[in-house]
Amino acid sequence: MIKPKNYKWQKNDGTGTMSRHLRSEHGLGPEGEEGSSGGGQAQLHGYASDMPGAGRFIIADELPYSFGEKYGLRKKVIALDTPTRWNSTYKLLHDAIAYRDVLTDMYNESRATDGQFITNDHWSLAKIVHDVLETFDNATHIFSYVYEPNVHTVILECIKIICTIKQTFLANPGAAVKRLLDNMKVKWCAYFTEFPPIYAIAAILDPGVKLEGLTNLLTFYYQQLDVQFDVPYYVNNCKRILERLCEDYGAVIQPQPVGSSMGASRFGILGP
Repeated sequence: MIKPKNYKWQKNDGTGTMSRHLRSEHGLGPEGEEGSSGGGQAQLHGYASDMPGAGRFIIADELPYSFGEKYGLRKKVIALDTPTRWNSTYKLLHDAIAYRDVLTDMYNESRATDGQFITNDHWSLAKIVHDVLETFDNATHIFSYVYEPNVHTVILECIKIICTIKQTFLANPGAAVKRLLDNMKVKWCAYFTEFPPIYAIAAILDPGVKLEGLTNLLTFYYQQLDVQFDVPYYVNNCKRILERLCEDYGAVIQPQPVGSSMGASRFGILGP
């Protein structure tokens, strides 16, 4: 809903405060008890029914679920954007696109005097950015797993993200999109130009990747990133780190011969 220009919102204002305003400013009848047929919730709904998008969208935490179910309203608070976090931008766009018709009507009505309207071009750009950031958001959730191993997936997910950025760049000739994606790429390179060895070692230990697979993945990654990087030197360095770790482990842990009770208890079921 758009707040009336002559109404000053107060802290913790809810539907009770709004219904009192509707009674005094619009003559919508007695306030009544919350949830009753003539109460504040019903008054609010009656006022909203004549507004653009009414019945489809409302922002009011105080609305009870029974009220929403009766009138087909859904409780929804649009996510806020945090300039330093791509995830918050994605959530903001995800919510906004779901209610694009309502938001367009509300915004365009509020800007009728200056003619600065939301157009389909604006929503097209929002959808492009949303789809790019969705890949990043999915990767963030994968990296946040607690009870599943995820270190070996970091490089693979980073490849998905940079490929999405590049494919979107090639598919959209608009200057606004290219400028936006260029800035995203610069930001990405500041953090993911060189992976800490732990990610590469985890990939080497992954039976689906191994040493050769890691080399191929990194070669492809830096080609998409358009960055010069000595992949063989980096992979060999990770290999040397892994060899030293194995030597240190072997110096501390002395595996028992296959079939011994100590070996079985320490390492579980041992193969040949």
